[in-house]
Amino acid sequence: MTKENSIQSVDRIFSIIEKIADYKQGVGISELAREVGLPKSTVHRTVKALTENNYLAKDQATDKYKLGYRFIAIAGSYTSKLDLREIASPYVRNIVNKLNVTGHIAVKQGDYAVYIEKILPYSFACTYSQIGKTIELYCSGLGKSLLLGLTDTELVEYFRRLLPRKYTPNTLDIIALQKELAEARKTLITRDNAEHEEGVYCLATPVFDSYNKVIGAISISSHEKSLINDEEAKAMLLESGKQVSKQYGKII
Repeated sequence: MTKENSIQSVDRIFSIIEKIADYKQGVGISELAREVGLPKSTVHRTVKALTENNYLAKDQATDKYKLGYRFIAIAGSYTSKLDLREIASPYVRNIVNKLNVTGHIAVKQGDYAVYIEKILPYSFACTYSQIGKTIELYCSGLGKSLLLGLTDTELVEYFRRLLPRKYTPNTLDIIALQKELAEARKTLITRDNAEHEEGVYCLATPVFDSYNKVIGAISISSHEKSLINDEEAKAMLLESGKQVSKQYGKII
């Protein structure tokens, strides 16, 4: 086999693997061959070899193929070593530099968001935050994004034990928060309309892993109220969140 043919074979293998990854319920050989534009016999041979090595798994009831446990094990080993602060910082810094806002990265700890990174522009906005400090989930953009990771049952339990403090006149009550979170599940953008610190406005979005679990959140903050309705800022933040999540194995 020539080097060119060898490279072509590798390209075919990866095109098959990537297409199978798009099908959560699995995909059959015929459909897979159509999708990747390869002869059915070629796809069958490749899939057979990958299945024998446990990179793919066949559902005997449907004759469909999914990613196998060896891919899952490799992905789990890799993502467990990823540092959210290290992965997300360049994306957040890019927004900070372009929009002259303050950037944050946080993770959930109990009923609080914990800052694990703060990235300052030339003139920073938020005086409260610092690395290692915690903030309530219900009154911060980061916290609300982290709340998107809770199941309906977990969210009900959270609201049940919540005793919201009115930090500013804009701090939401539980009913208003529930409504905002319901909308945020669709947009994946949460905001802080000066709800924790007067004169500070934030936008945030969650970061997901390969199991669609929220593992953290990124945000940008400004003294300008216009930030929370800035479509460019929302788009940049969403795209950054998607790219970070992609590195944790989330299929976009």
